[in-house]
Amino acid sequence: MEKEIIKESVGEALQHAGEPTTITTEVIELDRDRVTSQTDVPPEIFEFHLNGVPCFPRCDVSVLTGQQKTGKTFITSMLMACCINRQVLGFERVDEAPLKVMWIDTEQSLATTKRILKERVGKMIGNTEFPDDHFFVFNMRRRTPKERREQLELAIETYKPDICIIDGIADMVDDINSGTDSTDIMQLLLSMAQEHKCNITANIHLNRTGDKLNLRGWLGTLMLQKSYEVFNCERLADNKTFAVEMLFSRLCQPCEDMYYRINEQGLPYTTKKPDTLQHSSKSSKDSHSSNTFNQEFVDQNPVNPELPWLFRKLFEAGFGSASFLGSEEMERRIMELSFIKQKQYYYRVVAEAEKQGVIKKVMTKNGRVGAILCPAD
Repeated sequence: MEKEIIKESVGEALQHAGEPTTITTEVIELDRDRVTSQTDVPPEIFEFHLNGVPCFPRCDVSVLTGQQKTGKTFITSMLMACCINRQVLGFERVDEAPLKVMWIDTEQSLATTKRILKERVGKMIGNTEFPDDHFFVFNMRRRTPKERREQLELAIETYKPDICIIDGIADMVDDINSGTDSTDIMQLLLSMAQEHKCNITANIHLNRTGDKLNLRGWLGTLMLQKSYEVFNCERLADNKTFAVEMLFSRLCQPCEDMYYRINEQGLPYTTKKPDTLQHSSKSSKDSHSSNTFNQEFVDQNPVNPELPWLFRKLFEAGFGSASFLGSEEMERRIMELSFIKQKQYYYRVVAEAEKQGVIKKVMTKNGRVGAILCPAD
């Protein structure tokens, strides 16, 4: 019956297009993927809010990124706890009913996985008895990448979680710079999320450049292109405060950043963004003094003394005759020219240059992340 309806629909479309109405099995299969203004599409269902903004949709893939030791596993712990408790810090579960959560840990020891589950997630939940019937946690560090992929498929098909967290996705492939491996694992995640109507959240490290959109390897590039949303985890300069930033979402503008610290019991609590000037040490202030910079590129009457740069002049000199610079090459050139010593400060300079329209971050067709120099007004 369904094939006849599709066949009739295809025939009408071909007639409108002025083409012969020869309909093959391949054309019918093609039409299954066609979207029109009348296509019946189920609404997007989100499992959580972060600071009031919907996130972590069913039938799609979310990404958590950040450099090492920036709180990615703390965020996954909060998500797991929020599957039981309605609210955990800035996260709030949408449905009243608890969710089933799956955690695939490929990075840590078996003892560490259990400790995080029991001592961190359990304490966040606060129940005297841990709700094991809602948790499906697997430590796959001893497995090969192929075995992990097979176990992941089996686990989701068997236990049908509402959300599956993979920590970390790079261990699911043999080579994160392989286009084939990256495409295969990303397609697997998207297919499983769609088929089982769950959210799959994958953790992946940033490259060492520190660029928030420079996820590690070809796999990171592909995840940036295909995922529904990306969150960045960061440890701030005071070394006590952690931040979670929604870098982008296909639904809406990113929410406000969430800031938290860790108490003596090893549990997170909400805090405010620290005053960067208040928390900067004297040596840090001195290193940001315009006296230590290359005066050729310093504005002697800057609007913002913290960023006293002649941005256009600095980046034109850095780019030279190049039309595009990769993130690492741009960092090397600009830091050498400007005498900037600290990478975190360099990232502020880059952000301001982009804000002023001097440069624009781009991604090339082959997945390289970098920037181009914008034409002067």
